[in-house]
Amino acid sequence: MSLIEYKKSLVVKRDHLDFNRHVNNLVYMQWALDISREHWLSEVSEEIEERYFWVVRKHYASYRKQAFLGDKILVQTYVKDMRGPFSDRIVEIICRGDLLVEVNTQWCFMDRKTQKPTRVLEEVRALY
Repeated sequence: MSLIEYKKSLVVKRDHLDFNRHVNNLVYMQWALDISREHWLSEVSEEIEERYFWVVRKHYASYRKQAFLGDKILVQTYVKDMRGPFSDRIVEIICRGDLLVEVNTQWCFMDRKTQKPTRVLEEVRALY
């Protein structure tokens, strides 16, 4: 059984490239943030989105291969674990069947009103 919960495809554009003419590491991180947010918004109710949000606590990225202009990229993600206010999410960035980058991000669940960490709601845990 696959753990992948959400995925999207994109094509490498010129503005994704660095001075070495391959995708800039910061672009990979932006893709990881973008898909994480998109996955969150695709699952939660408007009410939960209005009351809670996530902030990054830490990122671990393993860069394995490079991507270049015109490459077709698959970005996929899943939530690995949730405990207390924390959630560990994996993002895999793939090209031509090869894993280019794996990002493991620990997120912290926040209450918009108090601006403080709060336990992940059971309703949210059940979504993932």
